[in-house]
Amino acid sequence: MPISLTREHDGRVARVRFDNAGRGNAFDDAALRELVAAMESAAAEPGCAVVRLDMAGRHFCGGWDTSSFAGLGAATTESVAAGLRDSDAQLGRIRDLPVPVVAAVRGRVIGFGAGLLAALHLPIAGRQARLSLPEVRFGFAPAGVGFTIAHRLPRPHAYALLTGVTEATAEQLLGWGLVARVVADDDLEAEVDAVVAGLAAVPGDTLRGVVGVVEASLATGSPERAYQISAATITSGELRA
Repeated sequence: MPISLTREHDGRVARVRFDNAGRGNAFDDAALRELVAAMESAAAEPGCAVVRLDMAGRHFCGGWDTSSFAGLGAATTESVAAGLRDSDAQLGRIRDLPVPVVAAVRGRVIGFGAGLLAALHLPIAGRQARLSLPEVRFGFAPAGVGFTIAHRLPRPHAYALLTGVTEATAEQLLGWGLVARVVADDDLEAEVDAVVAGLAAVPGDTLRGVVGVVEASLATGSPERAYQISAATITSGELRA
């Protein structure tokens, strides 16, 4: 799977490009693991402050590669459940990256793509982006994506999406907190460029601190870790008067 990594803004930005555009950026196990490994490697560099994820082509993500569905009918419930858990664990590694991930969201976001979208820190959508969950048409209930949608959306909207009754617009994704902002499609790349440049200008490891504050607060429901993280950034020598 063609995945490339380049660095910009004097190494402050790691740009990871995923290119399976010929299949709408659909994923299988190997592709997901390769992408996660590339993003973790990028974020591990001490000077890295932001990861920019570029999904090639016209669509953000075409879901899970349907060519892998053929053999699932003969598999055991336990083995399929284990595979689903593993896919979610891979997405969890993206959520757990120590720096924010920024991405342009254009075209279609299908099935598994909703889970990838929800794992990102700062996704920015083009106005014509659409999210759909077609799993029921293949005869199965969504798993990790179902959990994500059930927790992030009002109950009637979750049912409408998960049963395939409707698809979600970019404005709905914004209202549900699945994207950070929505802009005209023609302005999407310029908007992402501007956001990334602004983040790259934040001094030192401040952005790592912000990610730590947000994720620790969500995980624990307590401000205790936030106090410690904030104090560490204040005393780091990067404080601007």
